[in-house]
Amino acid sequence: MARPTTIRGRLVRNIAIVILLLGGAVYLVTYLGSRREVESLSRSLIERVTDQTEVRLQQFFGPVTRQLRIAVEWREGGLLDTEDPDDINKHLVPLMKSYPHVSSLMVADSRGREHMLLYVDGRWRNRQCRRDEWGKQVRWTEWTDADPTRATREEELDYDPRKRPWFRGALEKARTVAARDVLGPPPLHWTKPYTFFTTKDPGITAAIAFRRGDIDHVIGFDVMLNDISKYTTGPELRVSENGMVFVTEEQTLEVLGLPRMARFDDEAARKAAVRTPLAELEVPVMSDALATYSAKGHGHDPFRFESGGGNWWGGVRHFRLAPDRVLQIGVVVPESDLLGDVGRVRLWILLVTLAVLGVALWRAHAMASRFSRPIEELVTESERIRMGDLEKGEPIRSNMREVQALADAQNRMRSGLKALLKLEGDLQVARQIQQNTFPGVLPALQGFDIDGYSEPADETGGDTYDVIGMQVDPRSASIVLSEADAQHAILLLADATGHGIGPALSVTQLRAMLRMLVRTGHDLDTIACHVNEQLCQDLPGPRFITAWLGLLDVKKQQLTSWSAGQGPLLHYHAAEDRFDVLNAHAPPLGVLPSIPIQIPGPLGMKTGDIYAVFSDGIYEAANPDDERLEEERVREVIHANRHKSAEEILTAVREAVEVFARGRPADDDRTGVVVKRL
Repeated sequence: MARPTTIRGRLVRNIAIVILLLGGAVYLVTYLGSRREVESLSRSLIERVTDQTEVRLQQFFGPVTRQLRIAVEWREGGLLDTEDPDDINKHLVPLMKSYPHVSSLMVADSRGREHMLLYVDGRWRNRQCRRDEWGKQVRWTEWTDADPTRATREEELDYDPRKRPWFRGALEKARTVAARDVLGPPPLHWTKPYTFFTTKDPGITAAIAFRRGDIDHVIGFDVMLNDISKYTTGPELRVSENGMVFVTEEQTLEVLGLPRMARFDDEAARKAAVRTPLAELEVPVMSDALATYSAKGHGHDPFRFESGGGNWWGGVRHFRLAPDRVLQIGVVVPESDLLGDVGRVRLWILLVTLAVLGVALWRAHAMASRFSRPIEELVTESERIRMGDLEKGEPIRSNMREVQALADAQNRMRSGLKALLKLEGDLQVARQIQQNTFPGVLPALQGFDIDGYSEPADETGGDTYDVIGMQVDPRSASIVLSEADAQHAILLLADATGHGIGPALSVTQLRAMLRMLVRTGHDLDTIACHVNEQLCQDLPGPRFITAWLGLLDVKKQQLTSWSAGQGPLLHYHAAEDRFDVLNAHAPPLGVLPSIPIQIPGPLGMKTGDIYAVFSDGIYEAANPDDERLEEERVREVIHANRHKSAEEILTAVREAVEVFARGRPADDDRTGVVVKRL
């Protein structure tokens, strides 16, 4: 057997021949495939930039829509009273600080009363208008974050909110939907782009109209359009050397996002140009691109067109704010940017290739037999692996060390993939097992509404919950688990340290022990004692489980609650409209073999009362600024939804967590149980 050699050593002896062969191949590919490559590159480039711009627009307009609906819920719930400016500002100022592209917020009604909050040049301003009482007289109030002292003045101003496009448009849309008897939330109205009355900035307004009593109300958010042009002209969005991105309104063809050009580098120039009709902007390539797009039937694929004596590639995509308000994202790239120096490179490749092509052909056969065969075998084996065939194939024979090393690595990769596939399957089984432990159907408890949920941060989680319905068998006087007409219910929420397979096993064990002890008829004290003793024996090292146990007596309308390290516990008293925030009664389970188990007396659950228990994953949910949700915000969400069902309250809490997190992944499992007295 010949002595093994390295690929580098063999390539050094044949480097000239390899270069010639590659030169010919590169020339042919460049000459014959340049057009296809340009088309493929343009498609990829335009779609990527369009996707980026669409995501940016979603980030720009999406939060406005969500927060506007929240503001409507506030108003429908009795908040945002135009008679109480301080109450409105208390809710709207934090909202505007979170979304700086929202320039002003308006709350108005059909009597001509309006409260506007505006932030200009570092100062907060309120404009109060009461056409039914003050006529043309308006009241202005100004303050700053550094100096909250209010400065108030009045002036005569011919301003009526009922005549503004956002008010009229939202009211007309709401009445149209009401005439059709369409159920659902009030419809959202986006105005056409226009110039704001107060700031004179180009913008667009999102508004929702709804009726409360015999008065029509409209809430509107003014959104400045200058920020769109800051993005489309900024350095973070670069298509190519001379490529451009622009955004227009579909109906009016007003330009809302300007292209990257030297004349739009200045902020004042951008502000003056925003909302200019496309035909008046004097950028022919944009007009030519939209004309070609319209002629092709509004397809989604990039297209080639001519403009200014050159060839361009373009793409247009619709961004739908509402059924009647559509923006257009346009991307244009000159073909010369994509071709670059391909023409000059072709000539050099041709000259070099013609000079040495004969030598390359002479050496091609020897190179193929010496190098290609084992590499092709490796490729064939790689294709088998890609198709899922992980069985070892025929051995690859070669006297090159690199090829032998690749073959060995390929065999190790097979073994690793087998292990990974098995691990993936085990994780899926573990997740399914844990999901099956959550109650699929909650027991029916007369006069009570109960709901719970658990959302793991990984494939499996360290949280669990359970609701166990019970009734006494009259024949044997023994405890029988029941989902229908239960007389009592045992409730559980548990949170093991960490999250993943280990904690999931721990809380699953806890749930199983609980159900077994309930079946044997033990009381809450005995259950807590036995579970703690067993966990102290089973849990390794510093691990423990925080847990909340509840016993609900349907007939007496009482809830007995005991917590081992789980808190805070929230008890809302509907009659007094207040919360009790309760702490844990004992340390977590699995820490001390003997813990004080003193079950407190039962809590009376009156009509409308709510008892809510959440794991740390809810209270400690974090946003990108590393701020925590905390218990106070959870109480605010429960209070705002106190008249809804337990399921709707949990849904509102989950949605509030998602809005607060602003896309940050969960660091811990999230679990909650809500008990409401009907």
